Amino acid sequence: MTLRILFTLAIVLIISTNAKTQDPGTEVYLLTSSPGTESYSMYGHSALRVVDKSANLDIVYNWGIFDFNTPNFNYVFARGRLNYMLAICSNNSFIQEYFLEDRSVFSQKVNMSENDIIKLKLFLNENMLEENRYYRYDFFMDNCATRIRDVFETIYGERLIYPDEPDSGHPTFRERLDEYRADMVWLDMGEDLLLGSSADKECGFRESMFLPDYLMSNLSQAQISVDGGTEPLLSETEAIFEFALPHRETRIYMQPWFQISILALLILFFSFRIRKRWIHNVFDMGFFIIMFVLSFLMIFTNYLTEHDAMGNNFNLVWLNPLLLVTPFILLLKRSFDIIWRTHIALSIVFMILIIIIPQAINPGYIPVIIILIIRSYYRLATVKLL
Repeated sequence: MTLRILFTLAIVLIISTNAKTQDPGTEVYLLTSSPGTESYSMYGHSALRVVDKSANLDIVYNWGIFDFNTPNFNYVFARGRLNYMLAICSNNSFIQEYFLEDRSVFSQKVNMSENDIIKLKLFLNENMLEENRYYRYDFFMDNCATRIRDVFETIYGERLIYPDEPDSGHPTFRERLDEYRADMVWLDMGEDLLLGSSADKECGFRESMFLPDYLMSNLSQAQISVDGGTEPLLSETEAIFEFALPHRETRIYMQPWFQISILALLILFFSFRIRKRWIHNVFDMGFFIIMFVLSFLMIFTNYLTEHDAMGNNFNLVWLNPLLLVTPFILLLKRSFDIIWRTHIALSIVFMILIIIIPQAINPGYIPVIIILIIRSYYRLATVKLL
C-alpha cells in the first residue's frame, strides 16, 4: 500500500512538472455532438478535448462510456446499477464516430490560464485512476454533461460566474426532454409513463446543463473573473462538421392521443353492441395482458430500481398492482366484482387528481384509462359467468 502511494505521488509530481513546461502549448475544448436517431443518442453528447502540442497529444476525455461485457448487463442496467466511466480516446476516433452517424460536432475553446490547465491535468489524471474513473449514472444529476460542468466548477471555483436568473418560472426536467421528443411521439409517450414526479421539478440554468446542448449554450454565457474583470469561459462555437437534424412528421392524426381516442370510441361501441361473448373474452385477455405489463413496469421502476428519475410515479394509481392478477381472474371465469369496482374507482380518482398532482401526464394515457374504465364496467355489468 505504501509503495502504491509513493508511486502515485511520483506520477503526480512528474505530471505537474511536465505541465509547467508544456501548459503554454496546451489547449482545452468543449466538444458537443448533436442528437442522433436512436433513443440512447437522442439527447446528444459532451466530452472534453485536450490538445498538448508540446507532447504531440490530442485526446478526448469521455464520461459516457460503459462496459457491455458487464455480467448480467441488461438486468444491471434496468436496475440502475450500471457503472459508467471516464475513458480517453484520440480526437480523430471520437470525431469519426459521429461523422459516420451523420451527427454534428461543435467545438468551443475553453479560456484557461496556465495554472488552470495544470489543475485540470491533475484533476483528470486523478479521475483516470481505476478507483476513481467509475460512477453511478444518474440521468438528471450525474451524466456525461454534468460531469464536465462539475469539472469547470471545481477548477475555477468562485471565479466561475453564471448569469442571474429568475427565482421561479423555470421549465421542468420533463419539459426540457420534451424539446427533443417532439417528433418521436410514441417514444415520448413511453418515457413520460416511466418518468416519475422527479422529472417535474424545476430545471434552472445550472440544472439544464444535464443536456449537452444546454451545457454548450449555458456555459457560453458563463464568465470567469480575471484581474478584477471578467472574460467568457468559452470561445465562439465552431462547427467541426454539421448535419441537418433528423425530422419526422407529427401531424395530429399521428399523435398517440388521437389514435388511441379513436380506438376508445370503437371499443365503447364494441362493448355494448357486440353480443358474442368469446370476442369480448379474447379482447379483454389481450387488453389486460398489456395492462399487466404496464403495471409490472410501474412496480419495477418505482420499487426495484435505483433510477431516481423514475421514482414517485403517480401512474401507479391507475396502473396498480391489482392489474397483475386481472388476467388470471379472466382465466378463472369468475366475476370478482371488487376487482372491477376498484379499477373503475382508481381510474376515475386518478383522472380527477391529474389537475393537482405534481406530475405531468401524457395525454395519450387518458383514452387508455377510459378504455380501462369501459372494459371494467362491462365485466362488472356482466352477470353470466364467462
